Amino acid sequence: MRNMNTCNYGVAIGRLVRQPKVYENRDGSHKVLYTLAVSRNFQNKEGKRDSDFVNLEAFLPARSQVDQSVYSRLRVGELVAARYTIRTSTYTDASGESKFGVSLLTQDVELLEGKPRAADQPARDRESDEPKGGMELPEDDGLPF
Repeated sequence: MRNMNTCNYGVAIGRLVRQPKVYENRDGSHKVLYTLAVSRNFQNKEGKRDSDFVNLEAFLPARSQVDQSVYSRLRVGELVAARYTIRTSTYTDASGESKFGVSLLTQDVELLEGKPRAADQPARDRESDEPKGGMELPEDDGLPF
């Protein structure tokens, strides 16, 4: 973590919700978008921990190979630690209205454990892998873990 502003820094540890989406920019660099299901620090009334779905983004320089990056090795359901900084932006949309945005820009990603494949897991263990939902996951179908 070189040159990181420790005042604008966070860590999200959670399970990968869906495969990262990679977009190529005009200059040959790449933008990577991915989502982690992160357990909350407290239990709800039923004694279960809800999850938040944290959207993160990363950038790969033009000279880097996407298929050799950590993002190509991420698999749905794996436990991942993502260190990020918060980035804010303001822009004017086509109708002339001023917009404000906040994004979590990944600085470093670490795979914490491999998630066993469902076929390799005993049936009694599969139920415990289902998320105990807080927020609903936007778009795509259900969670695979």
